[in-house]
Amino acid sequence: MFDKKVLLIDAGTGMFETEKPFGTVAGGVKVELQKYGRVLRASEVDPADLPEMAGEFDYFLDWSTPLRKRYIACKVEDAGKAGETGEGEEIRRYAVSFKEGNRNTALRRVCALLIAHIFFIGGFVKIPGVPRVLTLGAGICLGLFTMYRWLRPSMRAQQVAAELRDYLDG
Repeated sequence: MFDKKVLLIDAGTGMFETEKPFGTVAGGVKVELQKYGRVLRASEVDPADLPEMAGEFDYFLDWSTPLRKRYIACKVEDAGKAGETGEGEEIRRYAVSFKEGNRNTALRRVCALLIAHIFFIGGFVKIPGVPRVLTLGAGICLGLFTMYRWLRPSMRAQQVAAELRDYLDG
């Protein structure tokens, strides 16, 4: 079900204060996560199916595509009393910790290699008036650039974790 080779690393913690109870806050975090993909509670997932680095979490976001496996594990914690409102209501501080991980699928790796090979082979094509060393160099450079862009970690996954943190801090 889940790719166990995905390495989840710390993506930061968002802290905020509110008068709302823990259950309402946890539900709000789940609603924010649902904007990106399928959210599972810790009780809905068998820990043996998850990547080892998932650790302890309340919600597990799976927003994978056929080209990438993307996961975010989220832990909501009560960080204590922060004060009182003018009406005497208790204000609580909450911390939401995120772990983010992503990995290219085999389909993405194969596509990257095929496109890079097209550029490599294209470098051997003789263009009238252009020395072959230039076309060969351009083909190699374009092929390597393609592999770099297609095989690097997902920047979008890191942006989503930052957006979630900023939303909670905001």
